[in-house]
Amino acid sequence: MLRRSFMKLGGLSLFSSILGLSSKTSRIAQADEQTVNPLKSYWSKDGYFIQENVDTSETPERIWARVDGKWKVYPIAKLPLPFLVWNMERRLQSIDDMLNMKDMHFDGSHNAAVATYSDLPRLDSQFKLNNAIKGMGMCPKQDRIRDFIDEYKATIDYSTSMKLQILKQKYENLENWDRNRQISLELYTKQNWETHTFLNQMRNAESTVVFLDMTSYEIRTIAKLVHPDDPNISQEEKNCVEYSNMVHKFFHGDPIEFIGVIYYVIEVFDNSPRTTPRGKRVVPSYDY
Repeated sequence: MLRRSFMKLGGLSLFSSILGLSSKTSRIAQADEQTVNPLKSYWSKDGYFIQENVDTSETPERIWARVDGKWKVYPIAKLPLPFLVWNMERRLQSIDDMLNMKDMHFDGSHNAAVATYSDLPRLDSQFKLNNAIKGMGMCPKQDRIRDFIDEYKATIDYSTSMKLQILKQKYENLENWDRNRQISLELYTKQNWETHTFLNQMRNAESTVVFLDMTSYEIRTIAKLVHPDDPNISQEEKNCVEYSNMVHKFFHGDPIEFIGVIYYVIEVFDNSPRTTPRGKRVVPSYDY
């Protein structure tokens, strides 16, 4: 009797395992063929998405985000001046290296690791946490951004060396840059294929941005995803997305208008090896 019960339970267990494996396999296959959004489509019939978990109506003073099902308000902070100095020095160094035909390097102020998390994994993974390297940039102040865009458009057919000189001129003036945000592009998300970063930020906009360098900063942010075709975005958001795309086109020549991401600065930590204590919060200032 005991043996018969054991065999029955064993058979059910094996049958359940086979069903489970089959279910997982079909789930991943479906994710490969269709959208990987685990719940619903964020996209409108006109082909743009709507991010419902961030409210930027009170920027630049504060930003609202829905995290863990509750709306929270985050005072927007400024990147510290040492960060801006380091950022521009590294950009200028990269330009000089390119002008002198030196090898490209991927540490510094352009490439950042962006960590995101949400309450649900993407369909093809068991993990909710994601980390991805993103091209990150400073955003011009709003009273200068249109002039920058127009200049890049007018000089887009210049030689690479001339373009680099134009950028160098911009980076040499620290007063050009908005210290409340970083900007980036979501290059790979499409309506039928959404990255882990995109899905996480659409459900939880809290995102950390870390730069790999001996001067290593971590920026804790609220990410605002902006589709260039969304008719509801503000003029300021339009400017940021157009500028991000214009800089990308300036060097890569890609005609596509990509999704923009505005990373609003909330906290800044200095994770440099030389700091004491390491990982010190520098914005807002914190006494240890």
